[in-house]
Amino acid sequence: MRMILPEHRAALLEHNAERDLEPRPAVDEDDFGEMCFRIYDSTQYDYAINVKWFREVKRGLGVYETAWGVVKEIDANRRMFKLVNDWDSVWIRVEDVVSVTK
Repeated sequence: MRMILPEHRAALLEHNAERDLEPRPAVDEDDFGEMCFRIYDSTQYDYAINVKWFREVKRGLGVYETAWGVVKEIDANRRMFKLVNDWDSVWIRVEDVVSVTK
């Protein structure tokens, strides 16, 4: 068995984690407006949407997450919305949204 210092182990884990991370995507202003419209429409007409968003892990790098469900609540002050499905509910920041589809 090989001995590894805790500092070295932490540095190795951090390095390996950064390899799988992607940079924050740039979202076009027109696409952003359409996504916001679909999010609001989901609350009005009670239909499910698929949402893909970016979750930052470290310095502009992160991972993409996806979920589907109906938007049940919009918090304009915190600029977040609550996506609810049969198994889970998640609060998503509007600025992090990458795509919204029906």
